[in-house]
Amino acid sequence: MTSQISSAVEGAIVDGLAAVSGEVSAEQLGRPLPTHHFATGLATTPQALPRQAFGLGAQLIVPPGTWAVISLPGGVTQTYTPGSYWLWGQPGAVLVQWVDARRQQVPVGPVEGFSADKWRVRLWLVVDVAVSDPQLIAAHREPLAALAAAARAATLAYIERHSHAALTGREGEAGGMDGPALAVLERLRADPALAGLEVISARLVERQGDERQIEAATAATVAAAQIDETLRVEAAEHRALLQRLEARAAVDEREHALRMAATAATARERLLAQQAEVQQAALAARLEIVMAEIRAQTAEIAHEEQAWQAEQARLQGEWERAQRQLLEAHQTDQQVRLLEAHQGLAQAEGQLALAAQERQHEHALALAEVQQRIAEQRARQAEAVAERRAQHERALLELHLRHEAMVAEQMQKLEAWRAQQAQVGCRVVGVLGLEVAE
Repeated sequence: MTSQISSAVEGAIVDGLAAVSGEVSAEQLGRPLPTHHFATGLATTPQALPRQAFGLGAQLIVPPGTWAVISLPGGVTQTYTPGSYWLWGQPGAVLVQWVDARRQQVPVGPVEGFSADKWRVRLWLVVDVAVSDPQLIAAHREPLAALAAAARAATLAYIERHSHAALTGREGEAGGMDGPALAVLERLRADPALAGLEVISARLVERQGDERQIEAATAATVAAAQIDETLRVEAAEHRALLQRLEARAAVDEREHALRMAATAATARERLLAQQAEVQQAALAARLEIVMAEIRAQTAEIAHEEQAWQAEQARLQGEWERAQRQLLEAHQTDQQVRLLEAHQGLAQAEGQLALAAQERQHEHALALAEVQQRIAEQRARQAEAVAERRAQHERALLELHLRHEAMVAEQMQKLEAWRAQQAQVGCRVVGVLGLEVAE
């Protein structure tokens, strides 16, 4: 008996030293954590922590996904997150409550109520919540029941403010399909009765309207569709009648336009014929004027050629006089030489020879200058005559081409008008044939 007591005391001392040093034995590590029953849905009922180490302390193990709310003597409360803790030097009982820290999905529904237009509507929602203040939730008697009641009240209030069509999605609404969920979520977040809870989201999972209203709406839709079909058929018949009347009016207008076009074409043909005659007369008068100008220019060219020939004759006479002067100089030179030969004066002979050579040289220079001047005048006159002849030829060619172009243009206009008249006649014949066929 004494040995058993001593072994128990030794075990308690060893456990106390291990607890003080923070060491945990392998047996304690291998023990499974106890499962907690959340009596209120989110918190357990208060229970006392067992004392260890000769009653000096108590070990607190907080599993993952939970909080531990400790109530100490004197009304002091503390919150512990998941982990293992030792509580020392606390006199009296230490009460603990475990609070669920996991996210919860709370189904709400069916919530049945009357819409603003007095039709029965049912809604089903799911609200996601989590604990934000463990101490408030531990002191709350039924937090999930309060949440469900607040969600039902918010849903009923939303149903009563909206029409049956808006609630069942038959007409547009401000929030769309998520309108009820958003309204319930906003109201739950502002509800002071849900302090300690974080309302994460709310979702509308199903909606159901009044069958009587749905049948009435379906019948009204069918009646409206029948009325629309009747109106559409009547509108189509009216459009067909209008189209026939428009087609007849278009045919009459086209006939009138064709008659007017034929009259205008006849007048245009007469006008074109008169214009062609006037243009031909104008071209003939212009041709006569051009021929007169050509004859005048030809006479002028002949007069210039006569003047040039007279100038050539004058220059030829000057050249012949220069030749005679040269001959006389040569004869004088010969006479001088004869005199020099007779006189035998060498000095006089040289002087006379020098004088004769100088005069001969002067006569030769004068003759060459006269010949060059005559050649230049002949070249200039020949160029002037050739240029005037080329100008006359170009003017005649241009006038001839212009006359041919004007004649070709008049012929093209006449051919185009004849083709147009042929097309108009074909159209008239076709229209008359269609009228006869109708």
